[in-house]
Amino acid sequence: MKKRVAYQGITGSFSSMAARALYGSDIAPVQTTRFRDIFEHVTSGRADVGVVPIENALAGSIHENYDLLSEYRCSIVGEFYCPVQLHLMAVSPTETVESITHVFSHPKALEQCSTFLERSPSISPVVFSDTAGAAAHVQELGAPGFAAIASDEAAREYRLSIIAPAIQNHASNMTRFFAVSVHPEAVLAPSKCTLILSLRHEPASLHRLLGEFAELAINVTKIESRPIPGKPFEYSFHIDLESTPEAKGTLHDAVERARRATVETRVLGFYSTVRG
Repeated sequence: MKKRVAYQGITGSFSSMAARALYGSDIAPVQTTRFRDIFEHVTSGRADVGVVPIENALAGSIHENYDLLSEYRCSIVGEFYCPVQLHLMAVSPTETVESITHVFSHPKALEQCSTFLERSPSISPVVFSDTAGAAAHVQELGAPGFAAIASDEAAREYRLSIIAPAIQNHASNMTRFFAVSVHPEAVLAPSKCTLILSLRHEPASLHRLLGEFAELAINVTKIESRPIPGKPFEYSFHIDLESTPEAKGTLHDAVERARRATVETRVLGFYSTVRG
C-alpha cells in the first residue's frame, strides 16, 4: 500500500518535492491548502505522515508550524533540506521580462524575489496560495503578460517556459521541512532531536540548560521561543539538538539532562536528516 503523505500545495510545490525526497515518488499525496489540515489529516488517520516547512534560510522560522507542533500530539520522524530555486515562467517561450504585466506566487516567494521585482516595475506581483498553484493558474489563463514564480518542477508539470531563471535574491537558499507522524519511529543512530521545553521563570534558567548540553558536547542548532497561552510574556522553547563526533554522550543523555533542568520537557522526536 502506498504511503499517504499530506502536504500543503499541489504537485510541483516545494512541499511536494520534499515529500517525494523523503518518501519516494510512489506516494499517495494528500494535498491541502492549510498547514493545520496537514496535522488534522495525520492525527485523524487520513494520512500516514505529514510534511511541513519549518524554516527558510532567508525568511526565517514559520511560526504557525512551530505552534501546530505544540498543539498536536505528533512526532517528528524526518527532516529534509530542500534547495529553493525560483524561476519566472510563462505559457509562451517568446515572452520576455518586459512583456510580463502580472506575476503570481506565494507571498514568501515574492518576498524572496524582491530585488528582481524592484528592478522590473512594470510587473505587478499577485499573491497566490502556493507557488505550484500559481504556475497551474498561469497555464489555465493561457494569455500573454501573465507569469508565475515557482520551481523548475512546476514549470515541467504545468508546461510553462522559464523566461528568467533563478531570480531569487540569494543564489543559496533552502527550506527545512519536518515529516510528522502520530507514530514515533525508532532510529538506530539519530542525528538530531527536537524538544519543547518549559523553563523555570527565573534568572539564568536557559543558561543552565545550555550548559548541560555543552558538557555533553551536543550541538544546539536552533532555539525558537513561542508564547505560552494563558501566561503573558512567558515562553516555551523549541530546541534542536545535533549529535557530533566529539559528543561525550548521546542525544538520549541530553534529553535526560533537559528533564532535570526544566519544568517540563516534551520530546518531539529523534530523527535523521536528508539533504537535497
